[in-house]
Order: sequence, then structure tokens, then C-alpha cells
Amino acid sequence: MSSRNTTSYRFGFDIGGTFTDVVVSASDGEVHVGKCLSQPDAITQAVVEGLTTLIEQESIPRDKIQEVISGATTVVTNLIIEGKGAPTGLLTTEGFPDLIEIAREMRYDIYDITARLPVPVVPRPWRKEVPERIDKDGVVITALDEKAAKQAIEELAADGVKSVAVSFLHAYRYPAHEQRVMEIAAEIAPDMFVSLSSDVLPEIREYERTVATALNAYVRPYIGHYLEELEKGLGAIGIKATLNIMQSNGGVISRDYAETMPLRMLESGPAAGALAASHVADLAGTGDILSFDMGGTTAKSCLVSNGRPEITLEFETARVQRFKKGSGFPVKLPIIDMMEIGAGGGSIARIDDTGLLKVGPESSGAVPGPACYGQGGEQPTVTDAALVLGYLDPNARLGGQVALHLDLAEAAIGKYVAEPLGMTLIEAASGIYRIVCENMASSAKVHAVEKGKDIRHYTLAAFGGAGPMHAREVARRLGCRQILVPPNAGVFSAIGLLVAPVMTDAVRTFYTRVEGADWQEIDSIYDDLTESTAQALIQAGIAPDDIEFERSADMRYIGQGFEVTTPLPARFDDATTDAAVQSFYDIYDELFSHHLTTVDVEALTWRLRATAPAPSPPISRRMNGTDSRAVPDQLRRVYFPDAGEFHDVPVLADSGLNIDSEKEGPALIEQLGCTTVVGPGERFTADKHGNLLVSLS
Repeated sequence: MSSRNTTSYRFGFDIGGTFTDVVVSASDGEVHVGKCLSQPDAITQAVVEGLTTLIEQESIPRDKIQEVISGATTVVTNLIIEGKGAPTGLLTTEGFPDLIEIAREMRYDIYDITARLPVPVVPRPWRKEVPERIDKDGVVITALDEKAAKQAIEELAADGVKSVAVSFLHAYRYPAHEQRVMEIAAEIAPDMFVSLSSDVLPEIREYERTVATALNAYVRPYIGHYLEELEKGLGAIGIKATLNIMQSNGGVISRDYAETMPLRMLESGPAAGALAASHVADLAGTGDILSFDMGGTTAKSCLVSNGRPEITLEFETARVQRFKKGSGFPVKLPIIDMMEIGAGGGSIARIDDTGLLKVGPESSGAVPGPACYGQGGEQPTVTDAALVLGYLDPNARLGGQVALHLDLAEAAIGKYVAEPLGMTLIEAASGIYRIVCENMASSAKVHAVEKGKDIRHYTLAAFGGAGPMHAREVARRLGCRQILVPPNAGVFSAIGLLVAPVMTDAVRTFYTRVEGADWQEIDSIYDDLTESTAQALIQAGIAPDDIEFERSADMRYIGQGFEVTTPLPARFDDATTDAAVQSFYDIYDELFSHHLTTVDVEALTWRLRATAPAPSPPISRRMNGTDSRAVPDQLRRVYFPDAGEFHDVPVLADSGLNIDSEKEGPALIEQLGCTTVVGPGERFTADKHGNLLVSLS
């Protein structure tokens, strides 16, 4: 019997704004990757076509694919940003229908009195008030008016509402009234989707909780449809594998759980990339890294310190002002802290009203794409500039799929940038390239400072279709001394899906001062959280004995308005109070370089993470290549903005590099789906794990 017949496979895919990346990993560690253009109007079709092409090229037995992991970030994100979710209603405590529109008292721009917020996903006529009230201690002030709840649901159903969010005051602690509304809805409108705030985000702060619940309800019907279509499409080509879903917290979960809580899929693709970056950085021994993921639409970064990606509870989606905090919908769920730092390869360059050159945030997307794709796009993009500057091969197919047209790129940049600004074609292309790199570096610096980190001590881990091509210029501006380009960098977020463990998070608000806290009562809260999270993992096929739990709490000094998430011991005892306070001090020191001992500490929210062992990662093994410098017909003229001139640069295949053989730039090093730019005088080497390491100093 051949080894191919006994090998099993796992399939992961990440749907991006321009390309859909597909990866198949064998049980022996072998990896097969591919790319195809995303199809905004037929999302699952691109996935099925990409996988079909890959398994036919590599002769992979379809019946041996045992698991499929979806990283469809854009499915959820685009529904929210484009306002294409399901007709959604909201049931609130009487007197609170405008909570999601009033929002916070703060303006994200204190000098702009006309600053706008995103339009709520629930229009005013579909926000229904229900008489009910439970106070913060669980005392029923006003019993649930079941007749009013029934009437509200009937009215919404008659208006064509498909999904309902229910968010009552203090339901995060006492959910009985919300649960009764769900029962009523099941009786009179069984086809209506219902999302409860006590399930989606059982935390204090009504605005954030209501927004998260409304967004979950808004996308839920479509996500169920998407997952059903995906299963049908895979089944049609003979794949009957288990379907699991990547979450934004860095873990995967079962299809059924994800269908109920689709909001947890936000940012799942970039989160997978950051997770994979931490894995390869550990293999390379580079220490702390800044992951830099630049694709066709956006560029994102993530700080990975001590081997773990940063986690945030302050994520926003659908910002009115793309790079301004507070201008979007808050999503207070645990999310790997991916900072959007700039544009992507398809971002459009233009001259603004003041006569200045700007890049993004508008993107050409997959259709029509950059001008050089030859698919009808006329506006110049970052990819067009890279082609003109020589970073891309004009005779190649981008991602193995798209033919490039240098003449169209030159025409677009000339017409819309060079001629209006009175500069040469190369000056215009270089300007586009330098502006996008400067914007990304500036945003990454701010992100690092906000986290109390010195970015100069980090290695820049670059991936995505455009990441390695821009990494050198971004790293120079950041002060980073080393760049790491992982194997299969062009599809790296999809690789990350295959290293993600099965994981889920649970949360419960319960206010108490830490000094004098009743740890037995808090233990009972964790008992409930443990039961619910364990059940979610067991449904995903994890053995109970394999589940590990991690406790933390949102803590602050008394009188503060914001908290920091603080690790807690796995078991509570007489020393827990001192341990919890010291842990808070340590986190506070890390963030703000000081702490106070004269002010008491309080806790608001208790968190639990349940995790299964991570799967065996795909193995990239570099074999020694020819290690020869390029022959003359493999030279390409490349423009380096810092030198202000062209160089004849050898083009090398990444697979042809020898292990631990240091070379000096300039060089272009090509992988499937991406190109790494090495400047004059910079040194590069390849390690046995398939990583490319570039030293800038």
C-alpha cells in the first residue's frame, strides 16, 4: 500500500478582498498551496475551484481530506461594512430603544462637531421596547410583559425582519427575561433568528453589549447560508470532511457554534496569519516579532511578544474614519490585536483636492483589480507602482493566476499621477510606493507605543501577497534590523488556519473589590463558564481530558473608567487576593511603566479561555538548492527609492537558496505568490525551516 493511500489531509482557506488562498496539509507535514482570484458575488465558488485545482495538480485523494477550516474574514466584515446584512430588529428594555444610536458620550474627533458615527444596523422602526426590569442585584423590578414581547416579534415578522437581537438591562448577570423572549419567538416565529446579549456578550456596559448582539443578529442568517453553500460545494466535488471555523481569538470552533456566534469570525484571516507568524518566529529563534500582513486590500500588523500575539477587547469594525478610533462599531470580544496600518496592493493612488498624492483607502479589489491586471481597471494602484519599479516580473502571472501588463500600469500612473504633478513616471511610481510604506510604518509605530513596546527591538515578519515586497522599506522606517519572510508567505494566513487550536472564550460580569473578594462565589462563576466552554469544545470533537483552561479578569483601580485584562491563578485559595493584585500591578507596569499601591483594585468581568492542544503544524523543510547567482537573462532593473536609481538585480528562486549560506543584496527572491526585495548591501540567508532572514544592518 502506498504512503499516499494512508495519508490524511486538512484543508484551510482564507478569502481575501483580492485573492482566495488555499492550503492542503498532509498528516506527514507536507504542504500544498494555491491561489485564485476571489469572486465577491460567488464566494464559495472561488474556494471550491481553488481546492479542485490544487488537488488535481497534486493528485490528492478527495476522500482523504478529513477536515476543512474556513477563514472567511471578508464574509462577515463585508456584510457589516457594506450594509448588506439581514433585516434585523432589536428588543430592548422599555425606555432604551435609542441606546445604539446615542452611543458613547465621547467624540472620536473632539474638534469636529459634525463627526459622524456608523449608521446602526437596526433602523428606528424596528427597535421595539418591552416592559421589563431586573436590577443589578437580580431583583425583578418589572416582570417581563410577555404580551408586549409577543406583539413586538409579530410586528417585526410582519415587516419582513429575519433576525432579532434581544438586549435587556442587566441581562449579562440575570438572563431569565431574555431567555423567555427566545422561547416566545420560537413559538410564534420559528424561522426567525434570535441572538441574546446574555449569550453573545454577557458583560456590563449596555451600548457595547447591544451593538455586539445587533451585529451578530445582522450577519447570522447569511453566515448560515454561506456555510450551507460551502458544505454543498465541497460535497459536490467529493469532500465530506468535518467543517470547522477560524475565530478572531486565534482558535477554531465547530461549524454549529460559529453559525450561532458568527461575530466571532471577524478578522479571523489576519488572526490566523499572526498565529502562524509566532510559530515560525519561534522556529527561527528571532524573539519578539511584528507581523506584517499586506494583501490586495489592506495591510495589518500584530505585536507578538514572548511568543504570543497581543489580544484586545477594543476592536472596531465599519469605521466611518478608517484610521480613527471610536468612529466604528465596538466589538468587545477577544480578538487578536490586528492593527490596520495601511493600504494593500489594490489600493488606488490619486491626487486629492489640495493637490497632494494620496494612496487608499479606496481599493480596486479583485474586480476590476489594478490597471495592470488588464481586467478593466483604469486607476493606478500600489501593484501598478511595484510593477513599474521592477519589483514584479512583467512576464509572470501574479499568484500564478493573473497576467500583468506593464503598459497599462505605466499609462494609469502617467495619466492620473505623473502628468497632473508634473513629474516623471518613475518619480510618480516611487512616490506611490514611498507614501504607502511611510503610512504603514507610522501607524505601526503608534500601535507599538500604545502597547508600551519599542518596535526597534522587533523582527518584522512579512507575508501576504504584497508584504515581502514592501517589508524592506517599512522596516527601515521602523528601525527594525531584521526581516523574516516565512515559507509560503503569499498564502500565510491560510497556513495559520492549520496551526490554530480548537478554542473558545466565555465571560461573566460580577463586580467586586479584589481585597476582600468572595473567591468561593467567583469560583462558582468559573464552574459555570467551565461547563459551557468545555461543552463547546467537546462538540468540536475534543476529549474532555485534553481541554486546558486559562483564567483572567478585567481589573482597574477604584475610580477608573477602563480596565486591563489580568491573568489569574488556575485555582483560588487563601493567597489568591495577593496574587491577583500583584498580577494587576505587573500588567499595569508593562503598559504604563508604573503602578500605585495606595489605591484599592476592583474587578468587573471574569474571563475563561478553554483550549485544546494545537494540531501538528505543517512542516516546511528547505532542501539545499543550486545557490547560484542569477545568470544575465535573470537580471531585472529595479528602482530603490533610498538610492534614487535603478540597479540590475539578480532574481533568485527561494527554493534555490542553500541553508545558512549568507549572501549580499541587491536581490529579488521569488516564492509562489510573493517577492522579497533585498536592497544593496543588505545580507540574507535561508534557514532549514524554510524561512528567509534579511539583515538590514
